[in-house]
Amino acid sequence: MRTTRKSACSHQRRNGRAEERTRLLGGLLACLALLIGRPCAAGSIRFARTTAAGVPLMVLTVDLNNPNVKVTGMVVPPWHAEPFESMIRRAHPTAALTGTYFCERTLVPIGDIVVDGRLAHRGGMGTGLCITDDNQCEIIKTPRYRRVDWSAFDFVCCAGPRLVCAGKVALNPWAEGFRDSRLYSRAARLAVGVTEGNHLIFAATRRPITLRRLAMAMQALGCMDAINLDAGSSLGLYYNAKVKAHPHRKLTNLILIYDDRQRYERFKHRLTPLRPQTASR
Repeated sequence: MRTTRKSACSHQRRNGRAEERTRLLGGLLACLALLIGRPCAAGSIRFARTTAAGVPLMVLTVDLNNPNVKVTGMVVPPWHAEPFESMIRRAHPTAALTGTYFCERTLVPIGDIVVDGRLAHRGGMGTGLCITDDNQCEIIKTPRYRRVDWSAFDFVCCAGPRLVCAGKVALNPWAEGFRDSRLYSRAARLAVGVTEGNHLIFAATRRPITLRRLAMAMQALGCMDAINLDAGSSLGLYYNAKVKAHPHRKLTNLILIYDDRQRYERFKHRLTPLRPQTASR
């Protein structure tokens, strides 16, 4: 009888362990089903350090083919600037970078900025990084000081000059209206480009380099089109809760990347100071 009771207890323990394994397996299968049903964007935003065209770079790669990825912008109230970390705390992005130039005296950005499909700022200069709501990207040269119809795009940031066009170095800042002599000297740099596979490439360096060297680096990284962004003492790069490059001044605008559109929806009301205009003529 004693042996029979022991055998019965062992049998119950084995059945209990089997049921527990079944429950765990069921939970894992449910998690996999959720992941298959909703693509994870965590791996679609990646940071790395590398060298291209002899330039040491911090590179942020954004896979625009993932529908959960959201690229947008942030603009502070007119005639104001804000610390980089303060802007990040308000916006809660996965990654953030310096956007377009602004006047040191008036703090007014030089280029048009569209956020959430609405014109947040009209600047009138530069070449635009333009992204639709379904993550199709174009880089568009704009006519100086003319109103442009941006209604096809969810996000626009006009900076420049253009660095790469159709996979070739294409650099002519003077023709684009850039007259500031500091732009032509060696400086810390930041650029954004798009690859043939619809990936955004942001590349930053603290090493003082020329625009041509930056263009060669973006070409080497596989960009078909690329533009220069504000940098120098304004260079800022944030990724995954860490500041990789800290600006030495307050900023007026940022480019933001989210790995979750629901999080973007929660915080998008903080990205522009007032109700912006419709992004049309």
